[in-house]
Amino acid sequence: MLITLTLMTLLNTYPRAMEVTEIDTALDKVICVDAVGYEWEYYGVEDYVVGDLVICTMYDNGTKENITDDEIIDVIYSGYERR
Repeated sequence: MLITLTLMTLLNTYPRAMEVTEIDTALDKVICVDAVGYEWEYYGVEDYVVGDLVICTMYDNGTKENITDDEIIDVIYSGYERR
């Protein structure tokens, strides 16, 4: 889903740190988990690997009290978690 960035959209965004937990190259899908345990996904595998840390810009869909309808609108590589 393409979201046009407007002032209202920017007021409804926030950053969220996550760890990549699964890569599905067939579907070009990356699955990641935030610190609270919520699982999120986005498309565009590129060169991400399991264990990568990413910062996602989240859009709250205008419902600040409900995180379950939030969407990832941008992803920035942040580092790698050594195990």
